[in-house]
Amino acid sequence: MIVGEYMLENESIIKLADKDYSIVDNLCDKLDISKLTAKVMINRGISNYKDCKEFLNPTLDNLYDPYLLKDMDKAVKRIIKGIKNKENIWVYGDYDVDGVTSTSLLKLFFSDIGYDLNYYIPDRFTEGYGLNKKAIENINENKGDLIITVDCGITSVEEVKHLKDLGMDIIITDHHTCQETLPNAEAVINPHREDDNYPFKNLAGVGVAFKLIEALSKKLDKKLNYRNFLPIVAMGTVADVVSLKGENRIIVKNGLKYINNTDNLGLQALLKITELKDKKITSGHIGFVLGPRLNATGRMSSAKHGVELLTTCDKIKALELAENLDDENNKRREIENEIFNEAEEIIEKEIDIENEKILVIASENWHHGVIGIVSSRITEKYHKPSVLISIDGSEGRASARSISTFDLFKGLNKCKELFIKFGGHKQAAGLSIEKEKIKIFRKEINEIADNVLKEEDLLPEIKVDSILETEDLNLKTVKELKTLEPFGMGNPSPVFLVRDTKITEIRPVGKENKHLKLKINKNGQTIDCIGFNLGHASNIIDKNKSVDIIGSLDINEFMGKKNLQIVVKDFKQNYISTFELSKKYETKLKDSIMTENKVIDSFNIKNLNIIKTDNRKILVKNTLKKQSKNLIIINNYKNALELLKELEFMGREFFKSIEISYNEVKNNKENLILVNPIITRDLKLNDFKNVIVYDMFFDISNLFKLMDIVNKDKVRLLINEDDFKLNDEILNSNLPTKDELRCIYKSLKTGNEIFKLNMKNYLKYINKTSNYTFNKIKIDLALDIFKEGNLIKLKKDDKTNYFIKLNKIKKVNIDNLPTFKRIDKLYENLKSYKNIINL
Repeated sequence: MIVGEYMLENESIIKLADKDYSIVDNLCDKLDISKLTAKVMINRGISNYKDCKEFLNPTLDNLYDPYLLKDMDKAVKRIIKGIKNKENIWVYGDYDVDGVTSTSLLKLFFSDIGYDLNYYIPDRFTEGYGLNKKAIENINENKGDLIITVDCGITSVEEVKHLKDLGMDIIITDHHTCQETLPNAEAVINPHREDDNYPFKNLAGVGVAFKLIEALSKKLDKKLNYRNFLPIVAMGTVADVVSLKGENRIIVKNGLKYINNTDNLGLQALLKITELKDKKITSGHIGFVLGPRLNATGRMSSAKHGVELLTTCDKIKALELAENLDDENNKRREIENEIFNEAEEIIEKEIDIENEKILVIASENWHHGVIGIVSSRITEKYHKPSVLISIDGSEGRASARSISTFDLFKGLNKCKELFIKFGGHKQAAGLSIEKEKIKIFRKEINEIADNVLKEEDLLPEIKVDSILETEDLNLKTVKELKTLEPFGMGNPSPVFLVRDTKITEIRPVGKENKHLKLKINKNGQTIDCIGFNLGHASNIIDKNKSVDIIGSLDINEFMGKKNLQIVVKDFKQNYISTFELSKKYETKLKDSIMTENKVIDSFNIKNLNIIKTDNRKILVKNTLKKQSKNLIIINNYKNALELLKELEFMGREFFKSIEISYNEVKNNKENLILVNPIITRDLKLNDFKNVIVYDMFFDISNLFKLMDIVNKDKVRLLINEDDFKLNDEILNSNLPTKDELRCIYKSLKTGNEIFKLNMKNYLKYINKTSNYTFNKIKIDLALDIFKEGNLIKLKKDDKTNYFIKLNKIKKVNIDNLPTFKRIDKLYENLKSYKNIINL
């Protein structure tokens, strides 16, 4: 990543959590937990004793009263009326996992109370999502009296009107965003209603359905079978990627606890064919193993097969259905991989991946039920929004996925005139478009993205919970962190940073060397690490340098022995590329230290606002976090690295506000870190509200010039005594002494009067044959001095080759030469600087 003129080495941004941790010790004492666990909970927004206690002990007693949901009483009253009157009641669901589990849940509950319930799930390909008039008419023809929607219906105003005109009643249960006008139903249950005061807003569709059967069971005075119902609710909740905090945490935590002991034959069969029977089931198993199999049937054929699986009372049929779902999922994967590979070929041949910020990829006859998954994979790989279009005849149907920094719905809305229809939200959308307009769409959506997305937006951001110390790296820590499960949206698996580790072993492993296996040493402790899909990093990581590891803690069990293992998400070496920064610094340092500002005699030294602080890095970081229009001036290379490394973990939004530059004010961003500048009026520094001089200028005249240009009340100096030593080191490393000048001049007298000097080769030679240490700046200054003294004639062909002619001159007094006088003055200034500043 480039920040201003400097590069962040790896293709990701790290954001270290930075919350108010003042309550940590109190939580540790009251809950008997580690500081690390307390910090992770605070990072999740759980920051008081009561909430933390409930988070660690999510019992069913903490479920909210279902009658707190608006219209719940009306819904229960209408359903009980239907039961008493033996009405023909239908559940209308959806074809995803949330819809399938919601439909199954109601069917199972009604079966438990001895009532036969019908259900309808629309076809993904011919009907699409939600209520539709043909489906309503179909139910009406089948003598339907009452429809209960699950996971849909909240926007179906016209469809509900049509249903009512046909003489049927409807109860809406949904969790999607409400529009201004609600359907005219007997009851509309949705925690997102503006007039709903339910304490928890993030229920999945199956969560709302669960609250309905809770309410019905209370009214009917029937004990709810949590052991059988909660695993189904948990599956839909996890699969729908809703927040796993609050009531959802209670549902999923307990659902996972019951899942292996459920009487549900379909779930038992599903666990058997996935080889998860009797294993500890996690939210990850639902998200990546069980959920996709339920989802596959809705993508490949009919979601009804999923409902049949979860509601069957026949063990043999359950196993057959589970195997069919597994087959469907395998077919889905094959088709998905085919489409993904085709999409990759199109990207390689047709798309300018460097400049196009949104990847619009179209092809004939791609399976419409699968392109959404492929779009997700493309977006994950390239960290760019993607739109996959399946063309059938003259029309294309598309699924789109986005990154967190681009509102897909807003972007598509700006070119909506191109679409036959479209819909969606910030992260995902669907659309249909005429084939002939696809190229225009690709151009327009990228122009829209160019105006919205910055360079930093196109890099993934890894959120880190804490920096781990050696004492945290043990099995006890891992076991305690597992009490925070289930992990998922809103409660992600904790990610940590282990700094300054040494690599003792590194190698690619797995099929096609796809993964990375390494051992690291942290303060004498050896730790195993595994990096999935990071096999390529074995050629990137430098074993001879320390490395920072970003990952999650896990337990690796092998032959009965348990060991701590870090699952690596990323790694960092040289956060701010030392090569880039040092190269730029080296290139400009000569100009900076050799340029002298005229001293402003009128400046009063007593006006200096010197801030004494033990940690100027933190002061600057906090200033940049809280205020805008800040200018930070840093002069010494080591201090620049020190500050930039401190800022490294501030995250994307922070870096989007900061420009890091050398001697140039671009005013592209809110804040500027200016490295080793020559202070002139041309820099236009008056636009900044705050100016912080982080360390000492090499020449005090630059400070005086700054105070002359900028209102002194804006300027704060964080100079400390260490700066004198650091600046002295820089000067000694780059300014030649008389002895060094003699050494260089002697080396030039090779016998040839005219010769070409290749700087790279010459530096190798003179550093090898002399007792001094030379760099390019030192040699350049020496040649300038020799030229001023008429010892040589000098012509520079480029930065590498110099043409030199030795002049026949006996002796020169270099003390009188401008460049050497400037060098002397810099050392004099350094000595007097401390007294002037009066530290």
